[in-house]
Amino acid sequence: MNEIENTLSHIENFQYIHEHLLTSGQPSPTELQTIKEYGVSTVINLALTDASNHIDNEDRICLDLGLNYIQIPISWDTPSDDQCLLVLDMIDHLVQGQTVWLHCAKNFRVSSLMYLYRQYFMDIDMPTAQEHLHQIWEPNETWTGLIHAVAVQLQGRKATQDLQHALIHPDHFA
Repeated sequence: MNEIENTLSHIENFQYIHEHLLTSGQPSPTELQTIKEYGVSTVINLALTDASNHIDNEDRICLDLGLNYIQIPISWDTPSDDQCLLVLDMIDHLVQGQTVWLHCAKNFRVSSLMYLYRQYFMDIDMPTAQEHLHQIWEPNETWTGLIHAVAVQLQGRKATQDLQHALIHPDHFA
């Protein structure tokens, strides 16, 4: 592990998802510099600006570092499954051509979404995805409900895609 990777691994609740996607709790301005040096091009923040560990002017800091900055605040108490699907789809699109750093205040929101991302976008089995989630936290009732609601929608999507594929290529399913 080189010095930059070592520094990244010390950011609160850091997780390496794959070569183009890394997550954590709120990085400091110095850590944002290291994130840029690692090769990340886009930072996505799911926390609200009133989080206790929020850094002022994170957008400006990222801009000054030459990082793209996207903030999609997801409510801690009333998270929206539509917002979560938007974030998952956006990440899936962005990681095709760049390296993304996704964070929130403590990596609780993010790790819940990464649980779903690992299963439905990376085809990782549920026990492995759950193990990664539980390295960060045990979701409360609100977030467990959200995970289930989003999972149902992702399962529906997958079933529709499989059916469409079967209709286009019926000989593969005979």
